[in-house]
Amino acid sequence: MYIPKGVPCSLVMLVCRCPLLVVPLILGLAFGLPHPGVISQPVVPEAMITFAFDDGYLSAYNTAFPILERYSYQGTVFAITANINQPGYITANQLQELANKGWEIGSHTVSHPYLTQLSDAQILSEIRDSKLFLEGLGLSACSLSSPYGDYDQRVLAMAGDYYLAHLASWPAALNDIPLNNYQNEICCLSAVAVEAKTTVQEVIDWITQAKEQHKWLILLFHRLDECGDYNWPSQDLETVVRFAYEQGFQGQSLSQQVP
Repeated sequence: MYIPKGVPCSLVMLVCRCPLLVVPLILGLAFGLPHPGVISQPVVPEAMITFAFDDGYLSAYNTAFPILERYSYQGTVFAITANINQPGYITANQLQELANKGWEIGSHTVSHPYLTQLSDAQILSEIRDSKLFLEGLGLSACSLSSPYGDYDQRVLAMAGDYYLAHLASWPAALNDIPLNNYQNEICCLSAVAVEAKTTVQEVIDWITQAKEQHKWLILLFHRLDECGDYNWPSQDLETVVRFAYEQGFQGQSLSQQVP
């Protein structure tokens, strides 16, 4: 039998004896095809970013939505369900439109209380009833953002019965890619809250850090072009969205990454 120069004899003998096993392996190696016995590694993005908006202010729809759409990003709105359709807040129809455009709609409870100051029954009512309300609008509501970043083990345990993910803005931190050791009753995620005192450079620094460390950054905004301690200018939002886009960040919703 002729053996081409450079081909080990042992490999040739293996092919002759076990062609059904070896031939697919060789073809896979040669052409990058999947083959039996070899588990391909999932493609892990280098860095991810989520633009989230607490409270459900109208500016999330009127201002943030068109900015993110210009850069092909979708955002996440955490709505206070008692405020939906109220002056200054997003409407049910607008939430449905955002969801149809790929945005994620999450819960920010019914009335925005400090959850740790409530009884167990009150906590349950806040996190359960807000989800049921959103589901009644045809929205999946897979994630919960605790008002004021305030939560304890009771909150996490009860939230885990209704949501896939829980978001807190304190302490500010990045999230692993892929998520690692987050799963207990519920997947706990960290966010970076953008306040009126937060500078554009501080947000850019967070984005840069996420890229360098291959992490997932969740930026949490509130009002845009309004007033208050949690207001932020829309031109600054566009600056950081453009920067993330230019850095090649992949946009993600919370439910897309939760195991």
